[in-house]
Amino acid sequence: MPTSQNVLESVIAQFEIPAALDKAEGFGSGLINDTYLCEFNAGTETRKYILQRINASVFRNPVEVMENVVTVTEHMQARLRREGVSDPLSVTPALVRTRNGRSFFRDSTNGYWRMFHFIEEGDVFDTVMSLDHAREVGRGLGRFQTLVSDLDPAKLHDTLPGFHHTPKYLAEYDNALRLDIKGRAKDAAAETAFVSRRRALAPLLTDLMASGRLPLRVVHNDPKVNNVMIRRATHEALCMLDLDTVKSGLVHFDFGDCVRSAANPLGEDAVEPEKVRFDEGLFEAVAGGYLREATFLTAGEIEMLPPSIKVITFELGLRFLADHLRGDTYFRTNYPGHNLHRARVQFKLLESIEAAAERITSFILTNRARA
Repeated sequence: MPTSQNVLESVIAQFEIPAALDKAEGFGSGLINDTYLCEFNAGTETRKYILQRINASVFRNPVEVMENVVTVTEHMQARLRREGVSDPLSVTPALVRTRNGRSFFRDSTNGYWRMFHFIEEGDVFDTVMSLDHAREVGRGLGRFQTLVSDLDPAKLHDTLPGFHHTPKYLAEYDNALRLDIKGRAKDAAAETAFVSRRRALAPLLTDLMASGRLPLRVVHNDPKVNNVMIRRATHEALCMLDLDTVKSGLVHFDFGDCVRSAANPLGEDAVEPEKVRFDEGLFEAVAGGYLREATFLTAGEIEMLPPSIKVITFELGLRFLADHLRGDTYFRTNYPGHNLHRARVQFKLLESIEAAAERITSFILTNRARA
């Protein structure tokens, strides 16, 4: 239900902005939070800000989400200043405080609102537009991870327990297959056989994390193409947006997911799954941009970047297949069998990634050695 103008104005008045509100209207294509672009008259100039109401049904603890956002944004701003950036607020997400100094405002209906400075210099795109754009998407992720590489992940709340723990998703799939409450397993025999042959992928990264061989770091957890803002004037990566999912984790899930999504030109809802392929050119562009920036990585982390693409693709396909078997209880579907179709797309993509494994490994090790 749309928020009335009176409510919006009441909420906006809670934030510390030394200018008069001109207008506030819906903004962007995001599906989670309610987002508004607010314009203020500051005499000779117009100032813009982004107002958001946090979706509390998705983020069950908005206070912890906001504490994470504060920790990460303030850390990045401090680091940018040390690097000589005079106005970090213009090139990275930055919160506007409320009149009582808080990072958010809670209204009478228990709605949580926050406001960000609007980044004037950037644009976002829902899909990869070119090889150069793909390279900048990789650079944006690598730059973000570098900026937070010296931030202690223990300072962040775990706002998404179990997220990207592939063995957990495998166990949930096993349970859904065993119960088969909708009688759908008979139509997914090829997919269940596909999973059986690749079960060893599930613990590949998490076992190394548990043993301490891969370090926990601050990661983004949603490195999709439209979360990388591109500088309008130069077409270079500017910053990463949507920090609600930031927490501790492995850089590999960020890297693998970024590559998985960017290097599948037909997308997760490809009409003909049999035509899905892993675009090696797009992979090299994303990975090359990422490696150019992510100079903090250890040798052990670099070694596991190539298989991370397989693990995250297997994980997503597994989640789609499990949801199909459960009766579509998690992912929104548009038609019967939609989640099974999505699983088939990811599994076809995984086959293509497996076929390109040697080139993937060679490219990453060669290009990291040149950094």
